[in-house]
Amino acid sequence: MADVTEYKCPSCGAPMRFDIDHQSMVCRFCSKKYDLEYVRSHFNEIADDKLSDFDWVDRTKYVWEPYEQEKLEEFECSSCGGKIVTKSFYASARCPYCKHYVIIPSDLDGDIRPDKVIPFKVTSAEFWDKYTEYLSEFRRVPKEFHSKSAKNDIIGYYIPVWRYSCKYEPEESYSVIVNDYPILANDADVKEDVFYTLLPYDYSEAEEFSESCLTGFCASRYIIGAENAMKMTDSVLRMDYNVYINAVFLLKKDDEEPLDTSEKLDRLMNESLNQYMRNRKLAYYLVPVWLLKIKYNDEEFTYAMNGQTGEMRVDKLPRKSRLKSVFWSAFALIVLFISLLFIYKNNDLLRSSSVVLIFFLCIGIILIIAFYAFAREVVNAIPIKKVYYNSKRYDEQKLWSLDDFSSKYQSKRKRRR
Repeated sequence: MADVTEYKCPSCGAPMRFDIDHQSMVCRFCSKKYDLEYVRSHFNEIADDKLSDFDWVDRTKYVWEPYEQEKLEEFECSSCGGKIVTKSFYASARCPYCKHYVIIPSDLDGDIRPDKVIPFKVTSAEFWDKYTEYLSEFRRVPKEFHSKSAKNDIIGYYIPVWRYSCKYEPEESYSVIVNDYPILANDADVKEDVFYTLLPYDYSEAEEFSESCLTGFCASRYIIGAENAMKMTDSVLRMDYNVYINAVFLLKKDDEEPLDTSEKLDRLMNESLNQYMRNRKLAYYLVPVWLLKIKYNDEEFTYAMNGQTGEMRVDKLPRKSRLKSVFWSAFALIVLFISLLFIYKNNDLLRSSSVVLIFFLCIGIILIIAFYAFAREVVNAIPIKKVYYNSKRYDEQKLWSLDDFSSKYQSKRKRRR
């Protein structure tokens, strides 16, 4: 069973957590605060145990690449001794018994240790306020979206990303410079369509990686290695260049200098991308994200927030189905009408015999229960048409792409005279 790390207060020994407002570690029992520098020195945290000349680009083929993503691992909680079972790519976990977060150092050691971390600046309360503000724009929102359990399901995640910069120059007349493009390195918790609506992050506020600031949050290591991350991005750059070449070929005039477009494309597809890449830089970061996932009618809805800037990502919002409410309203009216009719016709009998009254009440209750069971099966068998609110905020969300982090330089060919 692997070891875990838990940060306990030097004063009273109670577990500590990272406090967003004070940007320090706070004891959950005595409320004493300790800045990260003190925590690093007191707990002998290693600032960085990579080699002094370590470079992600040069060492991609020698650094660990993940193969088993869904493997389960078991740990023992250092606080209560309970067993913690989690997926192998998580770098922190929450004990199911004492609810304390522990750090899994084996996922943060050596060459796979993150270079930098951007601490949370926005609290979960701010996320809930913006989320409820979004819900207030609509009527008849299903209760699952604004219940107390939904508020308790908000989780803070440290998501691994690769910060990539390069220059792609396949020819003198065309080049692309990429600056600080974030490549999502683990999409198990946050999908790409969610993550790329939360950008950008301000890397200038990043700090040297410290395990202590992860306490109280979920964290995961990368499952998309450095080499594969660069390959995916470089392939997009080449694809864009292919589109550019075809566009030039289609738009060229008869009196322009002939272009060997087909030969050029064949050459680029068969040759390695590396010979056209310049100034490659790669860094490994953990960035903060608040996440709320809600299941409704066998569908999952995701709401997220950039934990540094407060940028909100909303999901479509389903309309509450009127089918059940209309059905049960009609049922209640029918039962009420039959009851009043029975009382009207048997008024003398009811007054003269309480036994008969009790008998009919029992029969009525049995009929109601039977009808309820039957009606429930009917309602569940009817396919519910999924109808969503037309959210302008949802439709206008920006999905950031590689183009937003790129600068293209193209020179026009001179025509022959």
